[in-house]
Amino acid sequence: MNNIDKSFLNTANTAIVYNIFLYLLTSENARNGDKLSDITAKLKKTDTSTLKEMEKFQFEKRVEIIQKACMADTALANSVIGNIAVDYNNKNGGMKACTFVHGTGTVYVIFAGTGAGEWIDNGEGLSGIPEYNLYEKYDKFGRLLYTAAVEKDYATDQQAEALNWFSRICGENGWNENTRIILSGHSKGGNKAQFVTINSRFADMCISFDGQGFSPEAVTMFKNKFGKSFEERRRKIYSFSADNDFVNVLGEPLAPMEQIYFLKSSNIIDSPFAYHYVETLTDTDGRLNEQDAQGDISQYMQNLSDTIMAIEPAQRQYITLSIMSILQRILGNAVVPVNGDFVSATDTVKGIIMASAPTLLNLLFTKDGKEAAADIGEIYMDNITRFIDKIKKEQGDFQAAAAAIFSQTAVVFISPFLSHKKRTDISALLAASDALNEKLNKIYLPIYAGIKPFFKNIAEKLKGQ
Repeated sequence: MNNIDKSFLNTANTAIVYNIFLYLLTSENARNGDKLSDITAKLKKTDTSTLKEMEKFQFEKRVEIIQKACMADTALANSVIGNIAVDYNNKNGGMKACTFVHGTGTVYVIFAGTGAGEWIDNGEGLSGIPEYNLYEKYDKFGRLLYTAAVEKDYATDQQAEALNWFSRICGENGWNENTRIILSGHSKGGNKAQFVTINSRFADMCISFDGQGFSPEAVTMFKNKFGKSFEERRRKIYSFSADNDFVNVLGEPLAPMEQIYFLKSSNIIDSPFAYHYVETLTDTDGRLNEQDAQGDISQYMQNLSDTIMAIEPAQRQYITLSIMSILQRILGNAVVPVNGDFVSATDTVKGIIMASAPTLLNLLFTKDGKEAAADIGEIYMDNITRFIDKIKKEQGDFQAAAAAIFSQTAVVFISPFLSHKKRTDISALLAASDALNEKLNKIYLPIYAGIKPFFKNIAEKLKGQ
């Protein structure tokens, strides 16, 4: 486990607060020139009545973290926001970014995570398939000098756009090699921050939070492009991720191995997805959590990513694009992908079939895969009885029975993985199973009579291991 360099921990604490704020930023709640403390005070008064329960809880949690951090740090509270970019270049669901001039004079450039239309762009970044990109050159006043075309570029449209935006705002604000500029971002934002840092001589440091890596082809391109200065450029990059975050391990990292750190998670909900929430990295005061070892889920995803990255790009693209195409449909809120990105249904199905083999092989036959499944299973089991209680209270006994039967089926699938955990973990599973059986016994539906013996058989097998 790499030891965190304490000399820049305050800088990292400042950067994580800016990243949490960026998820709250809209074109209505902040203006260029506002102080962070003033924006936060305005956010406290936001009407959250129209938000869903989880969205409301997360919004209020993030505001609370920022407010406490500002109360503890005057220079942070006096940070001035600028260069606000929401749906940049008129792309609905596209890039969101801003800058902060800290009270000490340091400039922080912050990129948000995946926009509603950027999911497929993530897949392109890992595919290893070259694209045609345009790069803009600006003078010291931010005036466009010329545009250069790169026909075989292993960067994505959104990565190139992030670099172009950064180049422009540096000129407009008079920032140069003499300005201390720190780039940062969470998730895809962290990836963009890394891309800009490796490509710009103006970047002093990059702090990536849960930011994914790059395709092997992109890393090779950087090495060829920058030659001897490649190592110097990448040493500016630091990676901080939750112990079981599953995104930062995708692709090849740009940060040197000794500058990749994992932190204890402070999940606000019992869900594997919470390991990727930006606030999972902090305590309630906005300070980064203590350092920890990489978790089972993260290690499994890293092994799986390594397997996929070893596949030739012509085939790998089906896997990376199909997965992101599905996420675009689920998480994109009906937003059309930016830049006309499109993955056909046929290619999506083909990619899922191709991804199934390495996913299952790593899950079933590797130590990390089994332990990752066990960790996810434990989270699932912890939620079963609460889930059934909620359904029964809101919808009645019949719906609760259906939910319990569905949950039982899932228990059957995860039980082989849980048997690989320590006996204390198995005992916890059986305790949850017994609680589930008690629930079902109270519901008395005929269909349960046929399922109970099978479930008991699974429990007895686990007890014997």
